[in-house]
Amino acid sequence: MLIKVPNGLLEGPDHFNLIEIDELRGKQQNYLADKDLVVGNIGHIPKILEDMVLSVQTEAGIKWRGELVEVIQRLPSNDLETILIKIRENTYGPRFYHEAVCPFCNEVTKDFRLDLDQLKIDFLTANELATVKSVLLLKTNIEAELKPIYLADMFKIVDITKKSNELVTSILALSIKRLGDKSPVEPKDIDNIPASDLRAIQQYMNDAKIEGTIDTNIELECSKCKKEFSIKLNCFDPSFFDPTKGYTSLNTSAMK
Repeated sequence: MLIKVPNGLLEGPDHFNLIEIDELRGKQQNYLADKDLVVGNIGHIPKILEDMVLSVQTEAGIKWRGELVEVIQRLPSNDLETILIKIRENTYGPRFYHEAVCPFCNEVTKDFRLDLDQLKIDFLTANELATVKSVLLLKTNIEAELKPIYLADMFKIVDITKKSNELVTSILALSIKRLGDKSPVEPKDIDNIPASDLRAIQQYMNDAKIEGTIDTNIELECSKCKKEFSIKLNCFDPSFFDPTKGYTSLNTSAMK
């Protein structure tokens, strides 16, 4: 399957945003069953990506000639989400049934259906990808240049959430490429930044187009109380690749 990712990778004038992917096989099922990889971690993600990404190319058909592992490490998290979702779709089809708990009445519904091929993707052009995303912090008069989250950053987030004593500054530092003339940015560089400036960074991240995205926020209606709520599809969890999530008892009987 050849897919287009929201961002891709710029290398000179070439925009590598098409990814050829394979389907899951027995080898990848071993990753998902390996407790050392998946318990409290996302160790299965780079292994699956390295196995499943077959080629990377531009829309003009120019193929990446370097190591594919390098491309995977340089793709933003929304690209990685897109690839994982499309791997699931390529393996089991677009239907995905998931469980949701209503935050209003605690009703558990196990058969919410999501069509993976209908998830909205917001693509970034090569020009938008090349544009520097920065905001001037008014209190400190320092420019903050922002960046997407990459695969290595995701592993850091897992470690940060386990320790949590510097949760805010540590996670925010991962999204800042440069703070004034300081690069890379460490959590201690943010310790003395006024809260209003930190708010400006977070607001800019919400409003500006830092990267292209795939919309994994799912709007639902509770079958019991009829109130609407939203959940986020977590394609980084190993359970996302559970084949039974493509079928339910109702779905299975309908196939007979």
